[in-house]
Amino acid sequence: MNEDGRGAVVRTSSDGAEPKPIRNGPLLSSDTLGWDHLSLSKWQGVAPQEALEPSLTRHLIVIHSTPGPVKVYERGDGLNEEGIARPGDINLFSAGEMSYCRWENDLSFLRLELDPAFVKRVAEHAEIAASGGTVELNHKLRFNDPKLFHLSQWLVDELQSDGSNGKLYIDSLANLLTVHLLQNYVSSTKKQTAAPLKMTERQVTRVIEYMHANLDREIPLEELANVANMSQSYLSRLFKQATGLSPHQYFINIRIDKAKSLIQSRDYTMAEISAVLGFSDQSHMNRHFKRITGLSPREFLLTR
Repeated sequence: MNEDGRGAVVRTSSDGAEPKPIRNGPLLSSDTLGWDHLSLSKWQGVAPQEALEPSLTRHLIVIHSTPGPVKVYERGDGLNEEGIARPGDINLFSAGEMSYCRWENDLSFLRLELDPAFVKRVAEHAEIAASGGTVELNHKLRFNDPKLFHLSQWLVDELQSDGSNGKLYIDSLANLLTVHLLQNYVSSTKKQTAAPLKMTERQVTRVIEYMHANLDREIPLEELANVANMSQSYLSRLFKQATGLSPHQYFINIRIDKAKSLIQSRDYTMAEISAVLGFSDQSHMNRHFKRITGLSPREFLLTR
């Protein structure tokens, strides 16, 4: 979910359409309460749609609260998951990651955002991260954590009472929440602080060569991060810095380039090409092909 200049969460389609505000804003929001380190919004019965935020500016926790199960499709760079979201399920994203979700029934949820600078300060004070380093939270979808859930409910109570317990109380809850996240959802933080500020040419080449060698399937971001020997969030940011595209976008582009070559050869049907290049079906390939080239595969064939 993205935000416009007024702080409203907006939606976009996955093919890059212009963002539009989600119908009916949050039921409750902490935006007017002056909370320093976190923000909380409560969303009730949001109609089926899709939401995308290409690069989160804050660490994000989403807690499902729809009374019944809801089918959801969630995606990040190199991550595609379809499943059932149930009450109490939690999604966790680190700042800098992409967040995409599509749901098929009315959805209720809490959206809790944490300031990365605040999380970093707490981590340094607790000696979980070295001074000047970065803190990246592990990306997790639809998991349960009773303590994290209870902390969120205390925040909801404070939101519903218009912050009646004051700033010190909220700051205390923010600290408790952050320490819990640092203790349970951070891995190899000190190692990450030594990562370079940009990807080396060798790392970029290694990742791209790996993509070319695996055009027949989706490659999880975790797999590419292992190839580059860096965290997933770090790879997402630095690969885009080096190439102008996210790893997922770059991989789609080279698969479409290969599709163009195979179409020109006239040796394969469109269905065979989509299968060879690891697309879920022909329409999946057609959609990306037209988005990138401006032509459908068959229109492209007629121009050759």
